[in-house]
Amino acid sequence: MYIYRYLENRSKSFLIGLGILLVIVIGFIDYLISPDIASIFFLLPVALGSWFVSEKFGILISLTCAIAWFIIYQLKGEILLPNYLPYWNAFIRLSFYLTVNYLLAELHNARKRESKLARTDEITGVANRKLFVEFASMELKKSRRYGHPFTVTYIDLDNFKNINDYGGYKVGDRVLQVVAQTIKNTVRETDIVARIGGDEFIIFLPGLAYEPAQIVMNRVRNMLLETMDKNVWPITFSIGAITYINCPETVEEIIEKADYLMYCIKNKGKNIIEHITEI
Repeated sequence: MYIYRYLENRSKSFLIGLGILLVIVIGFIDYLISPDIASIFFLLPVALGSWFVSEKFGILISLTCAIAWFIIYQLKGEILLPNYLPYWNAFIRLSFYLTVNYLLAELHNARKRESKLARTDEITGVANRKLFVEFASMELKKSRRYGHPFTVTYIDLDNFKNINDYGGYKVGDRVLQVVAQTIKNTVRETDIVARIGGDEFIIFLPGLAYEPAQIVMNRVRNMLLETMDKNVWPITFSIGAITYINCPETVEEIIEKADYLMYCIKNKGKNIIEHITEI
C-alpha cells in the first residue's frame, strides 16, 4: 500500500523513467539467468506503465519487453529451435503483455469513473455533498491559517416541483444542468459549486468578504434569472449567503447555518436574497 501511494504521487516523467529502468534491470537478470525463468517479471514494468502512466505507454513497454526477451534469447542461444519458434514465442509473450496492459488499463479507468461518480452529482456534473465537504474543509484550513474571510452562498430553486410535475423529469434534469453550468460560468474557477439537495446548490467563495461576495451573489442571481427567461422556465431563486470573518469548526456547521438561513428565507416568501455576516 505504501508503494502504491508513493507511485501514485510521482510525476509521469519519473514513472516513465522507472518503467524503462525496470525493463533494463529485468532484461539484464534474464540474460544472467535464463529468458525462460525470469521473463514473467517483465509484467512489472507493463503493469507500472498501464496503471500509473497510460494505456499507450503500457503498449510501448509491452513491445519493448517482448523485443528485449527476443534479443536476450538470441544472444543466449542455448537451445536449438526451429527458426520460426523464437518469433512465435516472442509474439505469444507480446500478446500476453498487451492483454495484461489492456485489462489493467480498463480496470484503472473503471476505478477512476467509479471514484468520480462517487464524488460528483450524476445529473449536473458538479461536486456532490461529499466532495464539497472535502474541498471546503481544505479551504477552511487555509482560512484559519491566514485569517482570510470567506462566503458561503445557498441557492434554492423556487417552483421547481412544478417543472417536474408538468414538464417531466427530463425537463427537470435539464433545468438543473443549466443552473449548475450557469453558476460555474459566473463564478471563479477557484470557487466550489456543489449540488447538495434535490433543487439546492451551494457555492463556497474563498477569500471573499461581504461586499465582494455581494457583487458575486447578485451577478449569479441575475445570470440565473436571465437564463430562465431565455428558456421560458417559470423559476426564480431564493438565495441566502453567510460571510464568515472567523472560521467555524467544521463544514457541516456551515451547511447547517446556511440551511437554516434558507429555511427563514422560505418562510418569508420566494425570490428573496439575504446576506448576513458571522463574526
